[in-house]
Amino acid sequence: PVIQYQPKIPQAENYDGVKLTMTPIPSKVENGFIIISLPQVIEKKMASFTYDGKTTKVDLMAYINPQGKLVTSIAMCEPCNSSKFSIEGDELACGNCETRWKLSNFEGIQGSCQKYPPDPIASEVIGDRVVIQEAVVKNWKMRI
Repeated sequence: PVIQYQPKIPQAENYDGVKLTMTPIPSKVENGFIIISLPQVIEKKMASFTYDGKTTKVDLMAYINPQGKLVTSIAMCEPCNSSKFSIEGDELACGNCETRWKLSNFEGIQGSCQKYPPDPIASEVIGDRVVIQEAVVKNWKMRI
């Protein structure tokens, strides 16, 4: 349900016949929010960034799905502990175990870790910035 309520971006992405890997972009923490650049997410197509708090470090990712929704999530396949993913057509693939989920809603398609897709987190777009509540990421716990 988190993805369903995410902001819609004017240009949906078509990934047919494309394989993308994560590209790191900078992030910053400001006034209790993790902030990344929306133009960089759009340009890179599949962005990775890290929340580096005082006691916690969490890998995150962002992309625009084929329906035009901004998807932000914890970048972790929890059972195999991978933080690397790729987009292959309309699927999100774990870089370790090759489990696959639908890019639009993280519904499992194949693989042993289907029940634990990257955990989507709410974000909003303010101007040209993607804003995520720091507390949500800082307090995130593994589901297994």
